[in-house]
Amino acid sequence: MSLKIHYHSDCPFFAGCEKMLVNFWLSDLLRSEYQVSFSYGDSARYTSGMLAHLSPDFPVEPLTWPPPEWPTNHFPSPFRFFSKAIRFTIRLIGKYPLFAYQVWVIFSLIKKIKPDIVHLNNGGYPAAQSVRAAAVGARLAGCKSIVMAINNLAVPYQSIDRWLDYLLDRWVVHSTTTFVTGSISASERLRSVLRLNESQIQPIHNGISLRAVCEQKKDVRQRLGLPSTYSGLVIGVVALMTERKGHIILIEALELLKLSEPNLANKLIVWFEGDGELKEKLEQAVKGKGLSDVVKFVGEEKNIVDLINAIDALILPSVDSEDFPNVTLEAMSLGKAVIASNLAGTPEQITDGESGYLVQPRNSRDLAAKVQQLIDNPDLVAQMGQKGKARFLENFTAEVAVDRYLKLYQSMIKR
Repeated sequence: MSLKIHYHSDCPFFAGCEKMLVNFWLSDLLRSEYQVSFSYGDSARYTSGMLAHLSPDFPVEPLTWPPPEWPTNHFPSPFRFFSKAIRFTIRLIGKYPLFAYQVWVIFSLIKKIKPDIVHLNNGGYPAAQSVRAAAVGARLAGCKSIVMAINNLAVPYQSIDRWLDYLLDRWVVHSTTTFVTGSISASERLRSVLRLNESQIQPIHNGISLRAVCEQKKDVRQRLGLPSTYSGLVIGVVALMTERKGHIILIEALELLKLSEPNLANKLIVWFEGDGELKEKLEQAVKGKGLSDVVKFVGEEKNIVDLINAIDALILPSVDSEDFPNVTLEAMSLGKAVIASNLAGTPEQITDGESGYLVQPRNSRDLAAKVQQLIDNPDLVAQMGQKGKARFLENFTAEVAVDRYLKLYQSMIKR
């Protein structure tokens, strides 16, 4: 009889850190060795995202509990002035009772399933409280092999909110067999924050599946208004339009380039894909700096692989809270050169000067210089793309990542 493995995650939507779960569930090798089950924090947005990636053929258990901001998000407008103080007070009073309730729910579920391994998927750390509660609940239910995967940099104890987590974190550390991070950098941060022993933590790079291109490059370019005769460099930015993704730094870099290249649009077009709370501000910045002929806001693409296939290079100008981004791997898998901020796990993805460029975060001059290098050297763009693809195939496919996790599972079972 095959062994049992139970996965648990809790995220507002089916984000990039959830993609490794799909890799596990679609792996014939893993499914031949383990009976799979899954639980998650229930929301319509998460469910629809999950079903867009696969139709589960294994037991799935949506779990429901009050959101962290409840009930302050339902206060009538006259009271919202006090909502921050009220929210903190409610979190202070309610954190531990809610944690205990979540522990009980997971404890009951694990008692029923009796898995050999519990794999917890967390965005960053601390991230979702229910994921930490699941570590404790699974341990209390008798599971001896508990993996917690952390997909971002851990937050240190530098705020009152984090100090409220301290006792919970100690319990989580005691309950978790092995913490896994997507990068060595994230591993070092987590080890420092949680005071982990070397044997308690292991970095395993995430991987992605090669996705099919559905729309030809020329058709995407035509649909997005690019003339078929255009011979300049086409760069894409695929990221949620939030401050931490650094779009404004790229806009500043493009402004610098335009000072020396008044007809920059003849040599460079940049597509901003996606949406977010900063979209209107970014549109205003582009217009205000006279870059409307260079930067195009293309909205949310239905199949992001089609857009990445249609560009020459990808830029990820993040300034914070980045670890091991999937979008850089997507670009590498399609043979695209990548320029990314030198943050956390990106140096483990990109070989600087070979498969792309690493730039200092928030340094618009450095970014402008690297973009200029690509503009001036079309052959270099193609060479970097090919080297990036070779590096991807060797290190970052879904199969490579799942195989590394299977070896971890096997070692935990033996131990």
